[in-house]
Amino acid sequence: MKKSKGFIYTHTLTSNLIGGITAPFLPLFYYEIAGKSFLLLSLANTAPSILAVFLSYFWARLSDAYGKRKPFVILSSLTGLTTTLLISYASTLDQLLLIRIAGAFTGSAGGAAFSALLAKTFKEKRGRAIGLYSALSLAGSALGNMLSAYAYEALGMRTLLRLQVLASLLPFTMILLIPEEPEERRKIMLKSLLVKPKITNDLLKLFALKMLLVMPSTLAGGLIAVYYINYLGGSEQLWAFLVTITTLLGLSVIPYGYLVDKVGAEKMLIFAGIGWFILYLGYYSSTDPLIFAAFFVIPVWPAFQLSYSKLLMDLSDKGERATLYATENMMSQFYSVLLGLLGGYLADAAHPKILFLIGAAAAGMGAIYAYQAIFRKQSHRGGLVA
Repeated sequence: MKKSKGFIYTHTLTSNLIGGITAPFLPLFYYEIAGKSFLLLSLANTAPSILAVFLSYFWARLSDAYGKRKPFVILSSLTGLTTTLLISYASTLDQLLLIRIAGAFTGSAGGAAFSALLAKTFKEKRGRAIGLYSALSLAGSALGNMLSAYAYEALGMRTLLRLQVLASLLPFTMILLIPEEPEERRKIMLKSLLVKPKITNDLLKLFALKMLLVMPSTLAGGLIAVYYINYLGGSEQLWAFLVTITTLLGLSVIPYGYLVDKVGAEKMLIFAGIGWFILYLGYYSSTDPLIFAAFFVIPVWPAFQLSYSKLLMDLSDKGERATLYATENMMSQFYSVLLGLLGGYLADAAHPKILFLIGAAAAGMGAIYAYQAIFRKQSHRGGLVA
């Protein structure tokens, strides 16, 4: 188990470091290919999800029936390497969409399987284990972000994407080295693979809260880099520095992990809702890049992601892990596609700032919902996770 954790930790550190070099400026790359349209940028970001939302469930059912997770993670990783290389040569929106949609066929094989592999590996002291895992992810991203502006200016996005493929062979090797004990294997039948997703009451309540809390980032997250540079007048170097600082402050997942184990994930979700309410109101009112930056660095996402992951892992202990994660992912992808396209449309039709105001209101309602869930749990009427 310790060896498995070591390979997983190394994988997340190296993969996020490599991805962190291209991530800050990838939206700008897509924005230029999309003809500087927010709606088409949102389409480029969400189009693969339309296909993946169906296929990920099929892959998850196959993973549960097969009893192993690694083969599906490997298939997904190889697809990601190929897709990234092809994107570096894309020059039109049609080419970009074709590459990303084609990659979704087998790229969607690894999401739920990797989550199930994590849940199986992190069986003890999950809050701390997820905290360390998230901290390493953020540390890798921060190191990559530090290099991003210089690398972007010196090499350009296309060359960076090609170098990313080459460097990604290291984290891919870590996946190959993870020892995995097979679970119970069942006969693989097409009928069982295509069974209707089962959405339990616990999952429905938890996801309803997620919809409110992530609405701000789902609506506007993919547009913030463009808004900061093209609307507020921030420089590319300042944006890369801001992303780096934000990532480093995301190391708060370490104390957050202890808090989740001590006070409970539900209470941490209240904190996340209040934090996002303040953060997005700050975005809305900011007219200067530095003022915007002061709000941008508030480390809210780690508190949410850690708490939500903990509650979802607890649910996965009750049944088929990969199927649960795929069902949740299916719901998330549908939600992300709809909200992403809506956000792009509103940004083009009105102004990107309206998305920040809508997001703040949703986050505030999410905090209230989480508080009510705790009250119901204390009153023995059922909380987020029974």
